[in-house]
Amino acid sequence: MPTYRNQGDALKGDKIAVEAFKIAPVRVMQRSGRDKGQFTTLRKNAFCVIEIPLKEVLDKKPKLK
Repeated sequence: MPTYRNQGDALKGDKIAVEAFKIAPVRVMQRSGRDKGQFTTLRKNAFCVIEIPLKEVLDKKPKLK
């Protein structure tokens, strides 16, 4: 499994596990309609792993010509 370390690298999934020495306080943010999301920052040797990928990625089927 590759480890991405450069600025701008991103993860997107349905479940992501995180580990860090310092975790900033969680801020609640407005998403769509009445839904709310959460945002925080991991600091000092942060590490994340996608445990469950997005369903859209799993459900893609190759197009037949």
